[in-house]
Amino acid sequence: MKLNLKTDYALRLLILLATRPDQQFEIETLSRMHQLPASSVMKIISELVRHGYVHSIRGRSGGVQIGRKPSEIRVGDVVQAMNEPMEIVDCSSCLLVGNCRLKGVLCEAAQAFTDVLMTYHLSDLIAAPAPVLTPLLDGGDGATPTPQA
Repeated sequence: MKLNLKTDYALRLLILLATRPDQQFEIETLSRMHQLPASSVMKIISELVRHGYVHSIRGRSGGVQIGRKPSEIRVGDVVQAMNEPMEIVDCSSCLLVGNCRLKGVLCEAAQAFTDVLMTYHLSDLIAAPAPVLTPLLDGGDGATPTPQA
């Protein structure tokens, strides 16, 4: 299984916001950090706001920040909220569609994938002690990544 880019970046944005829960980020900053067009980040953030994962503060001193406790956000729910299709293959044009048992096996595999994602929360993804490269969070210019624990 492979997540689409929209879902991948939604999870990355949530991880970043969850690691800095009291900090507000401007869309432009998130765009630079993830090297994505601001319009793409805005669409993803809008979707995350709509589902309550992110809180948006409008105005001059506004920005976005995590909208719920990371322990309340299941990874599987985010994947589903981002309209991630869980179909492994498209069987609609297959000649074997009437007699094929592969579709059942693949559906079972997709369900197992979803079930595993549902067991993890955003808090599980930020609790690991692995270093994270955050070049722009600590005032860096992005040229030299700063390791963070």
